[in-house]
Amino acid sequence: MSEREPLLLITGFAITSKVFEPVRELYESRFECIVYDHRERLVTSMPELAADAARLLRSRGSAHVYGISMGGMIAQELALRFPERVRGLVLAGTTPGGPRAFRPAVAELARGKWLFSPQFRREHPERVRELLRYFELRPSHLWAHWWATVYHDTVSRLGQIQAPTLVMHGGEDVMSPVSNARLLAARIPNAELAIVPGAGHAFPLERPRESFELTARFLDRPIAPGRPRTGVAARAEPLTRALGLPIGAARTGASLAGLAVDRMRRRSDVAPDG
Repeated sequence: MSEREPLLLITGFAITSKVFEPVRELYESRFECIVYDHRERLVTSMPELAADAARLLRSRGSAHVYGISMGGMIAQELALRFPERVRGLVLAGTTPGGPRAFRPAVAELARGKWLFSPQFRREHPERVRELLRYFELRPSHLWAHWWATVYHDTVSRLGQIQAPTLVMHGGEDVMSPVSNARLLAARIPNAELAIVPGAGHAFPLERPRESFELTARFLDRPIAPGRPRTGVAARAEPLTRALGLPIGAARTGASLAGLAVDRMRRRSDVAPDG
């Protein structure tokens, strides 16, 4: 395609869009990249963050959407609430959240080894130090983003995503275990799964060329935006957005109850007779 298509890049937990700078030139060789920083709020939710992204795309109509880590959570909510804004969807190093998602390796996180794979840290220490400078933390966002992620749970709704979806993940990700990628790909209709072997959570920076080529190859076809929601779901969106955290808490509770029931059934299935 001669004309570059728009690609919205959504950054992660409490960091700025500066994190895309090391690879932005690479992506701009193929796409018109749209980046933004999350608005500062005392309290927020994934629906509110998704609505911010949707407003950003209003003048363009729609775009491909690439979300990494917490940005991937926002991208899921954007695709669910505003399908007419999303063409192709790329979910990178992220999770559907909730009790059915897979938890980080706490011991590794405590040692501060959650961004890059052990091999990359060992073989390229100077590059690691250079890349870490692009992770510009916004302390004022920490509390709001924390609660937004705690009550993010899309597991029961992933089947409603209309956008052709590529789920990418680093094979050595300890921040969001790779099982989350498999869960997303299994539940999103016709999603493709791409594991970058040996790479960590920040695999687009650790393996930039490979990550870019996976994205460009997936999006290198005509992809129309989704059909807008209609009826009660569309009319209720502003209300459910405003109640994003309590609704998220309710979904999380329902998922937890369902998980408990599933475990009880499995135990009864394997229990000895008599």
